Amino acid sequence: MRNISKNRRAKQEAGVALVIAMVSLLLITGVALAMVMASGMESSLNGNYRSSSSSYYAALAGLEEGRGRLLPTNPNPVVVTNGLTNLLGFMPVGTVKYILNPNQAAGESQGTILTTYADNEYVSEFGVAPTATTSTGSLSATNSSNIPGPMYKWVRINPITERSLGNVDVNGDGNFDAATPLYYDSGTIPATLVVPPMVAGVPNPSSTANQVFEITALAVLPNGSEKLMQYLVAPQTYNMNFPSALTLGGTVGNFAGASSNPYHVNGADGSGSAPLVPGCTPNGAAKNAIGVTNGASAAVVTAGIPGNRTDHYSGAGASTPDVAAVGLNSTLSTPNSLNQLVQNIRNNADAVIPNPPNAPNVNNSGTTYNFGGPGWPAGMSANNPQTVYVDGSFDLGPNTGYGLLVVTGNFTYHGNSGWNGVILVIGDGTTTFLGNGGGNGEFDGAIFAATTRDAAGTQLANLGTVNFDISGGGGNGIYYNHCWVNTVQKPPTYKVLSFKEIPYTVN
Repeated sequence: MRNISKNRRAKQEAGVALVIAMVSLLLITGVALAMVMASGMESSLNGNYRSSSSSYYAALAGLEEGRGRLLPTNPNPVVVTNGLTNLLGFMPVGTVKYILNPNQAAGESQGTILTTYADNEYVSEFGVAPTATTSTGSLSATNSSNIPGPMYKWVRINPITERSLGNVDVNGDGNFDAATPLYYDSGTIPATLVVPPMVAGVPNPSSTANQVFEITALAVLPNGSEKLMQYLVAPQTYNMNFPSALTLGGTVGNFAGASSNPYHVNGADGSGSAPLVPGCTPNGAAKNAIGVTNGASAAVVTAGIPGNRTDHYSGAGASTPDVAAVGLNSTLSTPNSLNQLVQNIRNNADAVIPNPPNAPNVNNSGTTYNFGGPGWPAGMSANNPQTVYVDGSFDLGPNTGYGLLVVTGNFTYHGNSGWNGVILVIGDGTTTFLGNGGGNGEFDGAIFAATTRDAAGTQLANLGTVNFDISGGGGNGIYYNHCWVNTVQKPPTYKVLSFKEIPYTVN
């Protein structure tokens, strides 16, 4: 009986191992299939990510080319002026400038690129087609044949309005203005978009406001991936407005004017013999010869001018010497604003001396740097003015410079020294503008001197004491020239105010 029971049980258990094996194989197969699917999905996701990233960076390259070519210093700039004589000009609403970048290997051309890849976004923003359109080629076309450029199709540059921003009521008047271009006012706290008043069809903004431009770029890759991206940008400017040929901020401690006959300080625009600035005629309103921000300092300056040379200091004032109490715009008026200005200049300078720069709040006025010394920019000329930031004292020597010079210590020049542009002596402790006699150099543009920090490098609450000393004289006087003041203040960059991606489908 026992053998019969064992045999019966064995027959019942027969095939269980096979079932277990098949179930295990099925589970393993399921796991393998899941891993294969996951791997394929991961590859697909990676491919999509690479494609999306590639089109993103291609569009971003277009935005950056557009932003760079807005600069007047760009070798191939996109000009956004309508012929006005002001520094930046303005672009009327309805005007559009395109940068086109066809893939010639794919048979595309500048004449067909906007047909193949239509710019439908403009009409959706403005409600109407542009009234004036011009185009230029992309700089990527200059790349060598084995170095492909960015694969965007076009970049559009145009002004913006309340309507184009999606009906944003910037000035709160209840009207979504579709005709007035928006400006960005960096002089307000906080800086903000503004709708400027229009005078005879031309914007009349404050001196600290500049027009906002929209830069839109479309990238389409060969695999069909596309991105439409957009910047809002405004020129970053220094907003320096000088009331006089020589302006002394704060209290004047000592002033010693030149005694030589050839030396003059003249606020009449273009009164010197500076090289001409292309496209600009120095025929603006006269400025004061010497301006002081502390009214009591006017008497100190006047007393320091030799009695037989008072007629050599002339300008907007009716009498000579022309020394007047003047006001400063917000950029130049306080130690805080001046220190922000020089920091901004340092960030955008062609040369920073010393390099690497000193740490913040370090008084380096005890160290003197020289024209042409280590770090000085090469190629400076009347046709190629440079921006130089010197963190310390500076000796110009018997040289002539061109551009914007910032000195955070004391400034020394010699008889044959000269400068065309703007000199800012924004020093630590007691700032001194010191000249040595003899020679026939000349300063054309504007000079501003002020003390913003104490001897320890700590920022002052108000402008400190400044000195001006010309030993003997010489012929290198100071002559106001608005053309040189303006040309060295051309925007070093366009600040990005906003950035977004816009849905787009190729036609």
